[in-house]
Formats: sequence, structure tokens, C-alpha cells
Amino acid sequence: MANRCSDIHYLTQDFVVKIETDSSAAMPYGLGMLSEWLQTALGASGISQAELSRRLTAELGRSIDRAAVNKMTKGTRDIQADELMVIERETGWEAPRTIEVPLKGYVGAGAEVIVLDDGEHDRVSAPRDTRPGTVAVRVRGDSMYPAYESGAVIYYSRHLPPNEMLNKRAVVQLADGRIFLKILRAGSTPTTWTLQSLNPSFSDMEDQVIDWTAPIDWIRPAS
Repeated sequence: MANRCSDIHYLTQDFVVKIETDSSAAMPYGLGMLSEWLQTALGASGISQAELSRRLTAELGRSIDRAAVNKMTKGTRDIQADELMVIERETGWEAPRTIEVPLKGYVGAGAEVIVLDDGEHDRVSAPRDTRPGTVAVRVRGDSMYPAYESGAVIYYSRHLPPNEMLNKRAVVQLADGRIFLKILRAGSTPTTWTLQSLNPSFSDMEDQVIDWTAPIDWIRPAS
């Protein structure tokens, strides 16, 4: 178990979100969350996209056509702050003020995720550009020190076939349910894979059967 404590060390500064300076973290919510809110607000109020377009144009004094509203509902266009306030007022539906995603567990000794008993009620704040379906795991204890302090949060959102993550760093779930942070290498057969630590002093996990892999979207340093 001790040999695995360095597995997390491969996570480089390229993936670290610098909350204090990164403009992408400046807003409290992102496109995916607001698009879902807008769909719900329109459905609950009975206001059509065309009618919302008309009201936004009238209230704000600039042209906001139905195509723009449609992009807002799909999450492909930003909802500006003044637009958001009008939508809240017209629909009576308050916009979310923060993004929160499920906290699935903790990365501790061995860089293995310890799944929470009840993740439904455990959530953590997320970056502005969080993808739909994002979940998080939190670093716990000193096993990652000094590279990552206890309390850092790792975010991932997509499950990809192992071949798409070959020779890349990824969150990996094995067939037995264990989850690791590793570099994914080819195994000795077409259906098995080797999980490699960044530190060459530690043994590889050879010929593992994998359920899924996920690229790492963000890392939030411990506060």
C-alpha cells in the first residue's frame, strides 16, 4: 500500500486551476448549469423561446433573437448578467448562484478512491466551466504531500474507452470497482492494461481489466 502513495504525483501543474488568477473561475456558475436552469424556467412559466426573445429585446434595448435564446438553452451561448436578471423577473424562476457537483469519495493512501456511503448528500463547489455530469474526489491525508495537500479536489466528467486514454494520465476504474489515478499503458493482451505511476521506483499494476477511464478536467488546490 505504501508503494502506491506516490501515484497521484503525476498530476502536473498543467491541470491545476489557479482560483485566484484564472479568469475561468471568476464567475460562480457555468453554461451547463444555466442552460438547465433556463429550460426549467421556461417550462415552468410557459414562456416560449420566441416570447423570451421578444421580452429580452424590449427590456434591454438590443436585438436578442430566438436563435440566441435557443443557444442559451443548449449551453452554447453565455447568458449575460443583464439577460439573466430579466429572465428571472419574467419567469419568476431564480437562477443558481453556485455550481455544486457530487463528491464521490476521497483520494487517500495508494491513490485509490474510497467511495462515500451516501454521495447523494455530499457535494462540492465546482469551476465555472464545469461540464454536465462532472463529479469530484478529494485528496485526504498527507499521502500526496508535498505535491498535493490534503483538501485538494479533482474533477472529472467523461468516461472514455481505455484506448482513447493510452499513454495519458487518467482516473481509472478497474473491473473490481477500485478507482486509481494513473498513467494508462497497453497491457500484454488487447483487453488488459497497465497502470503506471509517475515515479519509476514504484511497481506498475500490470494487465488490469478496466471498466472505464476518465480524463481529468480540473484540480482545485486546497484552500
